[in-house]
Amino acid sequence: SYAINKKLRVRAGINKVNLGYSTNNVIVYDNIGGSDSPGLLRNIKLNEAGENLSFISIDEFNFLQVPGILNNFIESSIDQKLGFIEIPLELEYRISNKKMGISVIGGFSALFLTDNEIYSFFNGVSTLLGEATNINNTSFSANFGLGFDFKMSDKFILNLEPIFKYQINTFNNTSGNFNPYFIGIYFGL
Repeated sequence: SYAINKKLRVRAGINKVNLGYSTNNVIVYDNIGGSDSPGLLRNIKLNEAGENLSFISIDEFNFLQVPGILNNFIESSIDQKLGFIEIPLELEYRISNKKMGISVIGGFSALFLTDNEIYSFFNGVSTLLGEATNINNTSFSANFGLGFDFKMSDKFILNLEPIFKYQINTFNNTSGNFNPYFIGIYFGL
């Protein structure tokens, strides 16, 4: 950070951010005749192993095909793992500068996509399916948070910062209004 004056600082950095999303109660299975519904997962580029897979919701099972009691023991999901390099640029305004310091933090981050994987999870087994095609390689987030620091001595300060980050233009071609955000709690000495 760079102190402009006693109350205002400009700060920047670099972070590695890992995020994940899960869609529960989806079963992925081999379809011998090939997938009969290729548009079902329109934002996923399946790998070679995933080209002949089919997907079904547990809720769609007919009780005549699978006894209802078995449905309670099926644990399944489609999991999305994302990784970003984050470069934040923020302003920190000092409200209180006593033994317990309080600051308001605001700014934005540039997010650069590094990891993009889709997995099928079924009863403890995870299988790589491919990657999402609706994620932008570069996106941004609006950041807002509070900073709390406690002066332990002249040389040591304990710092805690809960920060809310609202992602902007991370995804395209989504169904519905998907507005992702994440909350980070930063801690330092």
